[in-house]
Order: sequence, then structure tokens, then C-alpha cells
Amino acid sequence: MRYRDKHRNEGAVILRVVCALAFLSFTFCWLYSFQGDMLAVAQHGLSGGKTHYNCTVGAIICTSILFGLHLLVFAMTRLTRRTHALTYFPSMLLLAFLSYVSSPFRWGAWLWAGPLVLVLWGGAVWLSKQTLSVGDEGRKPVALFSRVTWINLLQLALMMIGVALVSNTNAVQHFKAHAEAALMEGDIDEVLSVGERSLETDESLTMLRIFALSQKGQLADHLFEYAVSGTSADMLPMQGSKSTLLLMPDTLLWRHFGISPDDIVARNDSTWQPDSVAGRVYTGRSAFADRFTVSQYLDTLERDTLATQAWRDYRLMGQLIDRHIDTFVVCLPQYYKMEADSLPRHYREALILYQQAVDTLFIYSDSLMLNRWQEFHATDSIYPKQSERKIRTEEEFRGTYWYYFFQ
Repeated sequence: MRYRDKHRNEGAVILRVVCALAFLSFTFCWLYSFQGDMLAVAQHGLSGGKTHYNCTVGAIICTSILFGLHLLVFAMTRLTRRTHALTYFPSMLLLAFLSYVSSPFRWGAWLWAGPLVLVLWGGAVWLSKQTLSVGDEGRKPVALFSRVTWINLLQLALMMIGVALVSNTNAVQHFKAHAEAALMEGDIDEVLSVGERSLETDESLTMLRIFALSQKGQLADHLFEYAVSGTSADMLPMQGSKSTLLLMPDTLLWRHFGISPDDIVARNDSTWQPDSVAGRVYTGRSAFADRFTVSQYLDTLERDTLATQAWRDYRLMGQLIDRHIDTFVVCLPQYYKMEADSLPRHYREALILYQQAVDTLFIYSDSLMLNRWQEFHATDSIYPKQSERKIRTEEEFRGTYWYYFFQ
């Protein structure tokens, strides 16, 4: 009898360890890798920007608390064998709630669904307690790869799927949160790798990519390799813009240009000094960004000797985003020498498009780009079927300004 009890206890320990490892691995990876940036955004919004969420520390603390809740539930229910995984249900439910929370906070269906699910879980616990000793299986030791172990792992897997279904899995929101977090850490390459092959985007994500590319000096070479949404009015979070920032202080944007909207407004104050820009510590959000449109802000930067030259590509790329080729062709020579070797790629593509589409004396020579354009233009005759033409054009020319222009 003692031999059987010893093996039964060992089997119970094995089952608990296997379930614990599965729960801890999933919870930590879920909180750290998938929901970390979204939790940072939620905490930032709910605290009014007064606190900062660290993905590593947050994942460790939350995982520990959730596992502690499981230990408490297990101590109260003593569920073993086939229904041991049910002791993880309250922790999984709380994990789902954490993954659902956003800013601004809304309870949604949690006010009634949460208590209802807990009542159903309580009924399942009571029922399992009543039938715990029924069947021959209850008298057999639990092995590492026994049927009992797999039944519990299946229950945990179903709970994990439930967490994923309830959580915020919107790809664009995750892209934006991760991109802003990377920008705050100065990791520009990480920003540009986020969702780079995805066709899903919005105005805010496009704004973040424009900013990252501008910091690397590659805005006019690589922007249209990404999905682009919005207009030139959305390139910065200003008046009339649909783009917004979830986490990152907008002062990082103004530092890139050298002059913030607050500085522009302050010029009407007699106490304003030019050296207030140099070496300034940027924190928080601009109080006057909504007083300017993007166009007005760029106009001010163009006239200001303290501004950096980043505004030039913002202006020109804004014209390309709006498909205002005529305006672009007039403005380009004011900022760049009209030499094929020195012009950024998207500018050369736009010039070829203009020259081929408009009967004008404007002459721009770029034989390699012209050959590429002719290949693009020939797709209509090579692939007469629209469906096939669309696929081939995307495969061969996505990333060019021509592909964007004719979308």
C-alpha cells in the first residue's frame, strides 16, 4: 500500500510540474513577446503618462502573480488527476482580462461575462470533486506521458486559445505600439522591421515609418516599400491629421526638425530666445501642435534658419503621397540638383512617371530607370487578364512609386 501511495504521490507531482511548466512558459512568452507593448500603452494611458511599463519586469511580475493565484486555487480545491488543469482557469481568465485592457479603459462584456464564466467554472470544479474517485484510472499512478497528463495539457491548450481569442490581436495596433516603443529606445532598424511585409497599416503607422526613415536619411528611397495610408496631412500629429501617438512623446518628432510648435508660438513672447532650442530637453507633449497643419509647420521650418533639413523630404514626399506630381516637379529643383546619380530613388521614379505622362519640354535622363518604367508599363500587354496582371505587378514592382501611384 505504501509503495502504491508513494508512486501515486510522485505521479501527482509530475502532473503538477508538467502543467506548471506549460502555464509559466505560455504566460511569460505571451506577456513579454506578444502583449508587452500593448500593456505599456495601456499603463501609459491609464496612468496619464506618469508611469512606465517594462516588458521584462512586467512579464515576470504578472506571471508570478498569476501562478500564485493558481497555487491559492489549488490549495482550496485540491483538484488532481484529470481536472487539475481547472485550477489554472482563474489565472487564465485574469490573463485574458490583462490582454484585453486598453486605453481608454472600457469594461465591455467583462462586467457580466466574467462573473458568469467564474460561476460555470465553480460548477465544473464541484462536479469534478464529486466524481474524482470514480473509475479505475483514479487508482493508477500518473506517468509523464500518461493519458491523464495529455487530458490536462489539452485543457490548458483550450484555455490558451481562449486567451488569444479574447485578447487584442489587432495587427496594426501591435505594430504601432512596438514601433513607438522601439523609437523611444532609439532602435530605428527595429521600427522599420515591424510589419514590413504586411499590407495592413493606418495613418499613424505610416507616420512612424516616415519618421524612422527620415532619421536614417532613407525616406525618399524606401517609403513606398511599405504599405502607405493617409495623405500628407497625416505625416505628423497636427491639426487635421488622422495620425496619433499612443506612447511616444511627440517631442521626439520636433527634436528631429529642430523647432517645435511650442517654440513657434513662443516667438510671439518677448522672453523667447533662439538658444532655447539648442540643447533643450524634450519631455511630454507639445501644447500647440494642434494650432498648425503639417503644411503650415513645414512652411515655418523652410523659413527658419534653426531648423534641420528634414522638412525638405517631408514636403516632397508629401506631394508624392498625395499624387501631386506637377507640384513635385516644380519644387524638386529648389531642393535637389537634377542629377540622376544623386537623386533618391522615389524622386527618380516620379520624374520618369511625369515625363512619360505629360507632353512637356522637361527632360530628365535616367536610362536604367526608364527601362524599368517600360517594363512596368508593358505589364498591361503582357498580362491581359486583370487578376494575373495584378499579381505579377505586385511581385515585380511593389515598392516602387509607380505601383503606389496606380493603386
